[in-house]
Amino acid sequence: MTIFLENISKRTKAIVALTVTLMSTTAIATSPAMADSYKAFPGSMCQHSTSTDLPKLVRGANYVYNSSTSYAYVACPIVRGVPGDDEGTTTGPYTTVYVLKNYNNQTVTCTLSGYWSNNGGASSQSTSTSTQGMSSMSTARVAKRNIYGLFCSLAPHSGIYSYYSFFK
Repeated sequence: MTIFLENISKRTKAIVALTVTLMSTTAIATSPAMADSYKAFPGSMCQHSTSTDLPKLVRGANYVYNSSTSYAYVACPIVRGVPGDDEGTTTGPYTTVYVLKNYNNQTVTCTLSGYWSNNGGASSQSTSTSTQGMSSMSTARVAKRNIYGLFCSLAPHSGIYSYYSFFK
């Protein structure tokens, strides 16, 4: 039984790695060229939100994947490119997240949040998908703040292979 489960686990990891690699190429090739200031991040930048989420996550060079049968929660940093990314604007960024979802009809949800460093209020926008296979989802813009993060609930057998933040 153990050998059988190990083989399934190895096959699943191989399929996920191959799919993520192929779709990452597509995501990079189709990223918006019109944006003045955007950053691309691999899903592997996302970190577990709690210690109970850590054993559920499989991490590759470019992705994070929830291999468990329950939800896992991750926090993904939004790093601004240069000071003034949002200079001259009255809004903060929006994000596009590329996800892989298999085997169920549960939902992957991501929330982009912006905060003032002095506790001056927060602004959040959420997006979700229950589409099987590879898909993308985008948040609306959040209000202009100085600290941003992306927080996602990963359904069982789903993952993030890349995400983008757009400031202008």
